[in-house]
Amino acid sequence: MSASVVLVTGANRGIGYEIVKALVESPLPYHVFLGSRDVNKGKTAAASLHPRSGSSISVVQLDVSSSESIANAAATVKAEAGRLDVLVNNAGIVDDSPDSLTRLRNTLEINTIAPFAVTTAFKPLLTVQPEDGVKGKRLIYVSSGLGSIGQRVDSKSRYYSVPAVEYRMSKTALNMLAACDAFDLKDHGVKVFAFDPEFVATELTHSPEERRKLGALEPSVSGESCRDIIEGKRDADTSKFVSINGTDLLW
Repeated sequence: MSASVVLVTGANRGIGYEIVKALVESPLPYHVFLGSRDVNKGKTAAASLHPRSGSSISVVQLDVSSSESIANAAATVKAEAGRLDVLVNNAGIVDDSPDSLTRLRNTLEINTIAPFAVTTAFKPLLTVQPEDGVKGKRLIYVSSGLGSIGQRVDSKSRYYSVPAVEYRMSKTALNMLAACDAFDLKDHGVKVFAFDPEFVATELTHSPEERRKLGALEPSVSGESCRDIIEGKRDADTSKFVSINGTDLLW
């Protein structure tokens, strides 16, 4: 069985790192491109992982806000692997600029525009045939329950009182991108998902310890849940907004 070729953006820490870890510890074989804006941090992250026999990691410099970096990363994957089976658009931010318009622009740039640019660059490698990876072709956008319009207007929603206007807008737009790609790629055998990793103990906002006190899950839970999608365990939910534990969310 040939190894599935996977690229994870923003993978030197947090949820991205845990996705890479979950993949290379799987019994199934993977060659994972660990995307990191700072290549040295990416190499440090990769060195801390211990892939099972048959799996491997390549670190690729990937600044999702740079067209040149995206193009170079796509060229690297093409040269080393010739195809891409799974693209996980994970890189994202919560911007803390004091001006709300600046926050919105910065947040949309990284959380929405950058995933669009990355996917556009890698689509030719995603649609390369044959589909001889472990479980076929997949495109995953790491979104957030905060991007659900249905939950935003539901007073019983867990995050009803969380403001985060700019972040919510960026993830709602990202969900539409996922829906559009699901339509565009359906005839190419690529299954598309918007994935909510839930509230986890990362450094996205505050410290992991502070987030744990607020009930955050460990990021490994999100990593393993994303692996389930990659390995075909959520195929019944293709083209949906899915969360962990087998649930799906209102758009």
